[in-house]
Formats: sequence, structure tokens, C-alpha cells
Amino acid sequence: MRFCLNIGMKEAIYKKTYQVSINSVNINKKLGLYGILGYLQDIATVHAEEMGFGLEDMIRDQSFWVLVRQKLRMTRFPGWNEKLEIQTWSREPQGMYAFRDFEIFQDGEKIGDCSTVWMILDGKTRKVKKPDFPLERINPRTDYQLDYIAHKVEPRENFEKVNTIVVRNSDLDLNMHVNNTKYSQWILDSIPIELHKTAKLNEFEINFMAETHLGDDIDIYRARNEEGELNHDIVYKGVRHSDGKTCFLAKILAN
Repeated sequence: MRFCLNIGMKEAIYKKTYQVSINSVNINKKLGLYGILGYLQDIATVHAEEMGFGLEDMIRDQSFWVLVRQKLRMTRFPGWNEKLEIQTWSREPQGMYAFRDFEIFQDGEKIGDCSTVWMILDGKTRKVKKPDFPLERINPRTDYQLDYIAHKVEPRENFEKVNTIVVRNSDLDLNMHVNNTKYSQWILDSIPIELHKTAKLNEFEINFMAETHLGDDIDIYRARNEEGELNHDIVYKGVRHSDGKTCFLAKILAN
């Protein structure tokens, strides 16, 4: 089920309801990080299609969207077969950046939100293009926005290598790029199973810094904040083995 709520302009807020499927839950029978990021990607894609910024529209313009930064905050995760509603809307672009916010509800109670920052790349040159669409087409929400925007993750000094991931066929999306959600899966695969059983995720943020390609070896590094108030305040980075390029930085807060 999905419908739109008009706030001043047509279709400023887009809503969609999801029932947590067996494929989206983790070992604790709860919606996991990879699952919720997939739902956010889905609703953003559907809304972009309706707004005229979808895949086919961008292909005609010989360009494509890239997610630059994302920050997710959750107070709790729904369980298997439970329902949640996600609302999303655009903010007004600033310079070369476009912004999309999300709020996540269960039974009318807000349980999470997410800020994303996007850029447009030219499909041929890979150079950044300004999102200079008419404002009425972007239709940003004007009555409300999240109280934060996803910013840069601060690197740390005490990184240790914990895993190596090989980019596989199943990591690629329909653009032949590594799907954004796959990076979270790489991180999850680098966390000891004991923490998956006991830790509760509160925040996840990630910066995408370089493209990864089929066959790349990506070394995953971890740096803990031993002085943090939370039990698990950890920064991860993915480094391409062939050239030492940092492909992503991510931060997890959990307790």
C-alpha cells in the first residue's frame, strides 16, 4: 500500500507500508540493518520514478544518481511479519548536492529516521553535474525536515584489518555498480557473531568515497573508540587492495 500526502505542493511526502519478510530479518528475528536499508532504497527509487528522476529518466539524460552519505538512527527494529511505514521527501538542493529524508513508523510511533546526500554523475565523463532541476519539479518539503544531515565520518588512527571481501556478481545492481546496501552487508560480515546476538544497533552512517568493481578485493578495517559511552562505537573502512584507495568509511553505534 502506498499513498502521498500533499503539503503545499503535489506529492511532497511519499509513504509506503512494508511487512517484514523472512528474507529481511536477522538471527534475532528482527528486521536487520541490511533489510531496513533495502526498504529505504526501495521507497526512494519508487518516489524518484514518480517525480521524474528515476532510472529511465536519468538514462535519457545520460546521467545517474550516486549516494554520497547516509545516516540512519533507530530506537527499535520491528520483528518478523510486523509492519512498518516509511515516509520520505526531498529537501531543497544545495550546490552540487541533493538531499532525501526518511522517517520510519510502527503503529503510529516513530522508531527511526534517515538522512541521505546524493550527487548526479555524467554517465560518460563520470563528472559531477549540478541538480539544477526546477524547484517545483523537485518539490521539497517545506513544513518540516530532520534535525540533522548526514555528514562526513571522521577517520581514526587505530585501524586493524578484520576481513577481506571479494566483490561478486551478486553485489552488483542493475547499473552494474555495487549496490549501496551491499557495503553494510560487508560490514555485518566483518562483525563477530557474538555481537550480532547481543548488541542493539542505534546508529549507522556511511560515506561512499570511491566506486568498487567486480573482482575487487576490499580489505575491511575496524577502529574502536574505547572511551565511548556506548559499548560499541566503531568506525569501519573499506580499502581496495590493488591501489590502497579508501572506498568507504562507516560508523556504528550500538549497545
